[in-house]
Amino acid sequence: MKSPGGARWRAQLRGWRGGLFALLGLYALGAIVFLLAGGGQPAMTSLVAMEAEVEGGEAAADAGQSSSVDVSSADGAATDAAASVSTATAPEPPPACSDIDPVEHDVDAGLTGVHALGFVTLEEQPAAFAGYEGCPLIVNFFASWCVPCVTEMPDFERFWNEYGTQVAVLGLAANDRLEDAIATVIDRGVTYPTGLDEGELFIDFGGLGMPTTVFVSPEGQILETHSGLLTLDDITTRAEEHFGL
Repeated sequence: MKSPGGARWRAQLRGWRGGLFALLGLYALGAIVFLLAGGGQPAMTSLVAMEAEVEGGEAAADAGQSSSVDVSSADGAATDAAASVSTATAPEPPPACSDIDPVEHDVDAGLTGVHALGFVTLEEQPAAFAGYEGCPLIVNFFASWCVPCVTEMPDFERFWNEYGTQVAVLGLAANDRLEDAIATVIDRGVTYPTGLDEGELFIDFGGLGMPTTVFVSPEGQILETHSGLLTLDDITTRAEEHFGL
């Protein structure tokens, strides 16, 4: 026979169990309604947005770096191009008169005046006055048998050593034997270019007696022909007058 107290306890237990099941059912129903209404979407949307922002920031940073590199490369290329153009278009400076080697030039009949003529060096090499185009020139006709010629030659050497970069100097032995002319040049310590004239150039330059010195413009025109001995002061004064030293 069952006791009344035990029956009551079992009845209460069934009541609690039913209430618990009812509460769980309500919770489950509320969760379903919440999900159907889109209650979980904002969290998912927020996560997706955050990922998109991170990816977008990385892409922007990469683009900015790429743009910076491209601009830097473009600036470098532009600088190189400008330097190339500047180098290509910049005119070369004219050579110093003392660097001119008439042997490296041919007679040019298309030039005028002295520059259309030629001569032979004391080394018996053909040379041309065309090499002196654009440079003032002093031509000194000398001979081993001419005492005033031999006397003034060291003064032409001194002038050459001081003004050779601005004014070219050329010595031509007129009506003289080659070996005698060479010996005279060596004996007088001459280092400026020298050559041999058999008489025609002396006439072409307007020579009348020995020695004769001729001042020629950068364009090849004869500015003065002087017959007679010249000192260093005489040479310098005439060079200043004709060439503006």
